[in-house]
Amino acid sequence: MTYRTLFVQGNRGITHVGDQWIVALFGRKKANEPDEAPEAEEVAFTAQPEQATKWFNHARAMAAASNTETALVYYMSGIKFDPANEDVLQEILEIAKQHARDGGKRISSKNAKPVGGDDPVDKMAVSLLLWMTELVSVTVAIKALDAIVAAEQPVTANFFAPHVLGITSRSKKPTKQQYVTIKDLCRKAEAWDHALTAGQLAMQLDPTDGDLEHEIKDLSAQRAMSEGGYEAAAGKEGGFRDFVKDMDKQRQIEEEESIAGAGGGSDRTLERAKERFKEAPDVAENVHRYATLLRREGSTTALEKAEEVLLRGFKSTGEYRFRMAAGDIRIQRFKDRIRSVDQQLATADTPDPDIQSRREALERELLAFEVKEYAERAERYPTDRIVRFRLGEVAFRQNDTETAMGCFQKAKDEPRLRASAGHMLGRCFAVEGWYAEAIAEFKDVLTKIDATEAERELEVRYDLMVSLSELAEREQSEEYAREALEICSGIARQDITYRDIRERRRAIDTLVRSLA
Repeated sequence: MTYRTLFVQGNRGITHVGDQWIVALFGRKKANEPDEAPEAEEVAFTAQPEQATKWFNHARAMAAASNTETALVYYMSGIKFDPANEDVLQEILEIAKQHARDGGKRISSKNAKPVGGDDPVDKMAVSLLLWMTELVSVTVAIKALDAIVAAEQPVTANFFAPHVLGITSRSKKPTKQQYVTIKDLCRKAEAWDHALTAGQLAMQLDPTDGDLEHEIKDLSAQRAMSEGGYEAAAGKEGGFRDFVKDMDKQRQIEEEESIAGAGGGSDRTLERAKERFKEAPDVAENVHRYATLLRREGSTTALEKAEEVLLRGFKSTGEYRFRMAAGDIRIQRFKDRIRSVDQQLATADTPDPDIQSRREALERELLAFEVKEYAERAERYPTDRIVRFRLGEVAFRQNDTETAMGCFQKAKDEPRLRASAGHMLGRCFAVEGWYAEAIAEFKDVLTKIDATEAERELEVRYDLMVSLSELAEREQSEEYAREALEICSGIARQDITYRDIRERRRAIDTLVRSLA
């Protein structure tokens, strides 16, 4: 096995081990610590933004290639050097949302370990990584907030606290204890607004808790004193004006980075982002923020504008991530139009051939665009397995099985894609009539599917059954037919309504009897 280090930053680096990139943690020497004193007292954390930048740049490249999981790993490796960078925290949150939208899996604690270390900030990074790949989990979110507070990162705590609250409030059955825990953590971080909100939400679930009511009054007083800022402003030149300015900045940040976009500040936020973009359209951050807010608005007009902004940003900055984001919006707009047509078809009293023709035309346009889009991305990022997998999917839909097979074979090298790529490769073999190869591929996939992929398992078993029955009929093999019948019987026992399993059961049974 070969080892190769890509780059080293402080005590961390990315090392190539075999065919994988891993985050390596090297020994950390504390400031002013003599070599012979390993038990020296821990020093305070010091941010190293310059060390974080390379990690963040690598993360952005992975995000641009739609490799959201790796992007999040790189982001967390950088966060350990610069945990209070609010712009980066916003980027992380957006990538996490994209990861969720793409159906990305929760990263395991084992796979998150390379990001970690012994320091509280290292542990915070691991907790954040686990949360960002399981964004709607209240338990994981609260654990992450706990780790942030333990790492003594108040800026990071203030940034993520409203998101933790939002996730908790939107859960099916939020509990009083969850809100109380969030309240206590926010209090430690001196995030008074969020602590008070959490306390009030807990109070709504248990209005009889007198101690909690008293604490809420105390929190309200502490928030008032904090917002007053007279002690902090006293004795400073221009103190009160500076304080008001800081408060305005904080309010702006809260408006822009609210996970729900609530609070009535969304219009003002969008207008500010628009003005910044107009002033400096060649600044990547301005492009990113304005386009993100437009996408968040979600209207047809906003999406069209976002696409325009991103393409202009790509032209002015040369950053391909903007070109990819514009392509994603175009795909989304196509799908929105198809959904609209589907609604028309569903509500029509009688089938309308014109509407159906329009839908088919839109499907063809979308497919043609996707093929062109993902082919360009694959050329840009030839080693990215996720891009290759998506190109394979659209090629398969276009009946280009030759291209699709090549894509899926390469995508199988990515552990996260091994099952899905293998399944699609088996389908390609089946379309070509290569049933022996399809059967082998489907059986291999079944050994790689875990408990979280129950739905895919059923699909693979169904496809395996079909290939076995087709091969049995072609070769007049009773053995293959009986194997197909056994799989068919298992699917029927599990879900008698699954696809056409009833008809398949009768057909395969007839085939077995004819061959016996």
